[in-house]
Amino acid sequence: MGESLIKLSQKQLVSLFVLFLAVNITCVSSLLQAKEYLIGVEDISYYPLYDFTSKDLNNESFTQELLSTFFSLHGYKVKFVALPIKRFNKWYVEDAIDFKFPDNPRWRKDKSEKLDVTYSQPVLNLIAGSYVLKKNKKMLRKDVKRLGTIYGFHPTFWFDRVQNNTLDLIEDSSSISIVKHLLMGNVEAINIDSNVINYNLKLLQQDKDAVVLNEGIMHGRFSFYFSTINYPEIIQQFDEFLITHQEAITELKTKYGIVETSD
Repeated sequence: MGESLIKLSQKQLVSLFVLFLAVNITCVSSLLQAKEYLIGVEDISYYPLYDFTSKDLNNESFTQELLSTFFSLHGYKVKFVALPIKRFNKWYVEDAIDFKFPDNPRWRKDKSEKLDVTYSQPVLNLIAGSYVLKKNKKMLRKDVKRLGTIYGFHPTFWFDRVQNNTLDLIEDSSSISIVKHLLMGNVEAINIDSNVINYNLKLLQQDKDAVVLNEGIMHGRFSFYFSTINYPEIIQQFDEFLITHQEAITELKTKYGIVETSD
């Protein structure tokens, strides 16, 4: 009889332990869902990829719809916080955000802060390069004297020319203004994404092939990632979302006219 009591106690302990785990998991899940998550985004219109300004954070874009869909699917509350690009590497430290998009390990300049950043799988695969008027598609790198770029962007492939003062950066917070600079001959090349360029060419009633990638000047593939320092478990859920909702995400890219690189 004593042995049966001991066995009964062991079963009860196991049951209590399982119940304890279930309650804790439920509590953690409830806390995660109750919290309003803050996503740091760049305070510019870079449509169709993203379009966040201090005036309106609810503008539709690929990023806004993708992330809103993911967070809604899991019952999470989310708020987009538009932040200055110039302070991009300080967002986690100074602005108490929970996530950042877009992000990329190559963009980090805050390694001295020893932040343990978790990155998602690639969300978009794009090309970083120099776009020129069609007639200048074979222009040599040395002949580019002025480069148009978004204020706060870092034209990686031109750092040497910027540092030795042989290249002028023409910066603007408006992507359509950058495209206009190129069309008007104010710059020889621009350093913004081709999807953004094509969207603005359409707005300006220009042919899609009026601006092309200069393949003779250094260019390369890069990706947009979703990142966090405090919620790696949500990044894991996001990675699963990218896999299980591939068809819907492809349709979203088509909706916004986004073309990725196949390189």
